[in-house]
Amino acid sequence: MKVLLLGSLITASQMEMLNTNSVEKASVAPINYETMLVKGLSDNGIQVEALSVPAVAAFPNSKFLHINRKSEILENKINIQWIPFFNVQGMKQLSIKMNVERELSRWLQKNRDIKNKIVLMYSIYPPYTDPAIRLCQKYGCHLAAVIADLPEYMYSWKNMSGLRGWYSKRLSNKMLELQGKCDSYILFTKPMASKMGIANKPFIVSEGFCDESIYSDIPDQEKYQRKTVLYGGNLSRLYGIQDLVKGFMQTDIDAELHIYGAGADADFVEACSKKDSRIKFFGRVDRRTLLIALKKAHLLVVNKPTSDDYSNYSFSSKILEYMSSGTPVLTTRVGGMPNDYFHYMYFIDDETVTGIANAIEKVLSIDLLSLSLKGEQAKEFAIEKKNYFQQTKLILRFLENNCEQIKER
Repeated sequence: MKVLLLGSLITASQMEMLNTNSVEKASVAPINYETMLVKGLSDNGIQVEALSVPAVAAFPNSKFLHINRKSEILENKINIQWIPFFNVQGMKQLSIKMNVERELSRWLQKNRDIKNKIVLMYSIYPPYTDPAIRLCQKYGCHLAAVIADLPEYMYSWKNMSGLRGWYSKRLSNKMLELQGKCDSYILFTKPMASKMGIANKPFIVSEGFCDESIYSDIPDQEKYQRKTVLYGGNLSRLYGIQDLVKGFMQTDIDAELHIYGAGADADFVEACSKKDSRIKFFGRVDRRTLLIALKKAHLLVVNKPTSDDYSNYSFSSKILEYMSSGTPVLTTRVGGMPNDYFHYMYFIDDETVTGIANAIEKVLSIDLLSLSLKGEQAKEFAIEKKNYFQQTKLILRFLENNCEQIKER
């Protein structure tokens, strides 16, 4: 079997370079997932290549007017081919579509005699999904899609206005049109299937991967002297950052809240850090710095509001990254979380500001030995049950079983 990943996979150093030169920073979560996906497939004996559309803000929100064709090698064994494109809104999507069509046609022609070949897409991004559907049908190639977030919410939650708002709505509508046209699906949560109207199509639920090797070059860390709660990620309404900060400020405990990341609510976080000296705002940092901080903290928090429909069809990829650090996790009970995680985490059951304050106070009142034990149990669960090698083996078995069952679209 040969697999072509069609997504945004590039090396971590190149992702950092693009974000450093951009005002709007792309999320690293898709890159982390795609990296573990191709590593897992490769380690399970599959020939994997990648066509990549690098995630970068359109000019002038990044300094790049054009993304050039580029080749990279990941893990000394996986070839990544960058798709070139003009990085100006409108021209960007048209040039991506044209160049994906050309490069994907080449790959399908080159591998036309291979019976079991699969194009595996990350997301239903229209500029590459449109040509992928047509070309895979033409060449009799199985097309599978990884759905980490519901297509209908991928742009709408940003509440963009003006021309960008119009274009994001257009993209969302196009994704809805395309989402049911793949042959099979890898879903992050089970409720996605009915919401997307694909329950009658082959799908597997795999909420993400744990990769303990991300901590392999980070030695054991002493905990911060003062009890510390840490949040790292997107600073926006979608992730409940304002309520988290307000909740912490409502406590009178001898502890600190450390916040890492960027987003629409960064100014709010910074202003609160000036009002309450216990709040430390670090902004965006390199990945190693964040991983060290995860291990040094006493409690990691994911505060996605369950009142937001979006959250109940998603699973935060950072949960597994958090769990594999060995530091305990406090989170909301989002609808997409499988029950087997519940024993290994602490929960925010009252998502009001006062409820969040109470949850933080309750967990931090637990003795350090018990907190450490909870974190170690979570780490053991993530590494043993959710590691990328075992999870991709399940995905591979699913793809093999469905590869020859291409239904007419």
